Amino acid sequence: MALCLNLFSLPNGHIQFLKHNPQTIQAYLMGQAPELEAEVAIKQQSLLSKLVRGISGRKALELPRDWPQDEIKMIGPNVNHRNVDLYHYILNDTEERVKGAGSLFQTWLDIHNHDAIKMDRCNESFAFESYALAELFTLLSKLDEPVVRGRFDAWLLEYNPDYIPKESEYLEMIQGWEHFRVKVHEAMEVNHGLMWVTL
Repeated sequence: MALCLNLFSLPNGHIQFLKHNPQTIQAYLMGQAPELEAEVAIKQQSLLSKLVRGISGRKALELPRDWPQDEIKMIGPNVNHRNVDLYHYILNDTEERVKGAGSLFQTWLDIHNHDAIKMDRCNESFAFESYALAELFTLLSKLDEPVVRGRFDAWLLEYNPDYIPKESEYLEMIQGWEHFRVKVHEAMEVNHGLMWVTL
């Protein structure tokens, strides 16, 4: 089964919480309360358990108040380990390494050369806070149908010149980029950032 790069929109505060508590990422994405060594959020603890925790010096993990209750929906195009270099090229019009929001897919190509927030030690999750989305939206806004087709064709000419894509392949790619652009704009409107994980 191919590893996929899955993109999600979430508040900046959640990005920071998940960065400091990467063991909770999977539960977050599933809209479930994480299992935290039989601990619950401070607001749900009894006075006695708080007192014991205070004496022992252990702090309970307090979940954000707006922790998701349902599975988080993906917002990105269909990127996997076989085509991530193509998506980097289409987004940036270059195979070269880039800085800023264009380095989104680069996190999978060169984990030490990008401008994303590293969310875990395994290099499986990364994020941009909301301030980076304006730059990403600018890049995505350039990807109209002729541009996506042209960059896809240029990529194929270089790496698979005998392959002739079907019209349905073009349409799937064009629609994927358009959907992603719309969802990034929606994230910007509510001051959200992005997180992407390898699943």
